Amino acid sequence: MEAPEPNAAVDPVEGSAPYGWNLSEQQRPLLSLPDQVTPNIDLSLSYPMQQFLFPLFQSLYFNNHSGKYLLILIPRGGRRAELVDLVRNGKANTFSDVTTGLQLFDRNDLKIIRSRDETEYTFLRFADGEFRCSRVNNGRGQELTLRHANDNLIHDIVDSAGRTIRLNYQRGRFDSITQTWSANAVRLTRTWSTAEGNDVRRAHAGYALPTLPRIAKSVPRNATTSTYTSEMAESDRVLAKIFGDAGAVAAANGFEPMALAGQYPLYRGDVVGDDGRILRGHLSYAMHLYGSADGTGDSAIYIPTGFTSHSDEVSPTDAAVTFYYPRLGNLANVTLAVFHVANFRISNEGARVSIGNIGGAGGSSSIYKHSHIEFYRGNTHLPSASARQNLRIDPATVFAAKSVLAAVRGNIR
Repeated sequence: MEAPEPNAAVDPVEGSAPYGWNLSEQQRPLLSLPDQVTPNIDLSLSYPMQQFLFPLFQSLYFNNHSGKYLLILIPRGGRRAELVDLVRNGKANTFSDVTTGLQLFDRNDLKIIRSRDETEYTFLRFADGEFRCSRVNNGRGQELTLRHANDNLIHDIVDSAGRTIRLNYQRGRFDSITQTWSANAVRLTRTWSTAEGNDVRRAHAGYALPTLPRIAKSVPRNATTSTYTSEMAESDRVLAKIFGDAGAVAAANGFEPMALAGQYPLYRGDVVGDDGRILRGHLSYAMHLYGSADGTGDSAIYIPTGFTSHSDEVSPTDAAVTFYYPRLGNLANVTLAVFHVANFRISNEGARVSIGNIGGAGGSSSIYKHSHIEFYRGNTHLPSASARQNLRIDPATVFAAKSVLAAVRGNIR
């Protein structure tokens, strides 16, 4: 069965509300929707992929045992999901399925699936290690970009013309869809709500799903901390909210975000040497701040109020600035050092102070954008590199709530 035209109406899952993609009709909303959407439409949003429909919220999986990729697809008009196997086809970093003609190109943390009609589906690795669709390009200059929030749900879909679909959630439950588009040079906005009384649960899709293995990244056997726990994740979330924008991601408990595992080791905390001594890692008592989970996003850098002195400009070698706090979070007499600061400028913004943007001088590549943050005991200004290790304070102890702090400390021990 040939794939339909991109603007053809599609009913992706039996029993869901009908809708259609209007990629070619730019004076209409991106999705054609009924006046009232069904509660599970966020889970049923799909895009044509050969004789199937691809649910946009579904992940791409890799089976380590068989060495093949697994993709969940839905036959048109069907309700039970099917697994499509993409196996190595003899070409370097290329996988394919003979039946559907789908090809997968493996580019480390970027996977591209191409269909026979030249439509490309781009998957990125997210912080939880799973590959989710971030872009669909139909090969004719029309493209959808999918934006995920920290909860890994799709929150926005944007096309090449700037039309947007926003999926609205209330307390983790799908609530409504808001679309913006232009007609006759007039910007329009409309919200479609769900039927009253429907209880939408995020745990179930509108069709039967097979059980799939989860992606796991290896941690060195000599690591002092073998597992990235929920308490450590909560600690990183707290720090991201303190120092970054809404989409920022912090790594302050020895583990990099999953989406960076192909570029950098996942674990960068303490390890035990051959002689039994503890060797400090790059993120031992230090944190990274990213604008997004894949390390390519932008973010302003914020710091708490309350500092009494600071450096006047960034250092010439690693674009570092320091701030001295008589009290910072749970501790007293602390120097905060932020490395790799771009556009350094101090601006009070209520409860926080903006000092610039991440990814200044010292970033490791043009696409990898981060800032490195450390805390030192005392009013130290910027210590020498050799002195920093003995002065560092664990970031998890500075701002964590007591329950999180105790769990993180126990895990590190």
